[in-house]
Amino acid sequence: MLIVAGTVKMAPGDVAKIEAAALEMMAATRAEDGCIEYEFSEVIGQPGTMRIFEKWESWDHLRAHFAVDHMTNWREAMKVVEVLERNISVYDQIGDIQQL
Repeated sequence: MLIVAGTVKMAPGDVAKIEAAALEMMAATRAEDGCIEYEFSEVIGQPGTMRIFEKWESWDHLRAHFAVDHMTNWREAMKVVEVLERNISVYDQIGDIQQL
């Protein structure tokens, strides 16, 4: 199992601009083969900071996720926000860490 966790910091108020796209992305991704859990949330007390948390069965499933149509749509939706910082890591079941 893999865990993807981290944050994307954007200008305050920008999370609201992508909320509908985020809901679509979460719903579509949760239906993907190998997806165990997939969540976006705004961090309380840190306006503009979106927490990402995912669980995947394998690297193959995670790699396939990056090629799906709804990922392309998500990347397009993210173009309307100002990303200030992105810090996302992947943890595998034996504790190795890789930056995305």
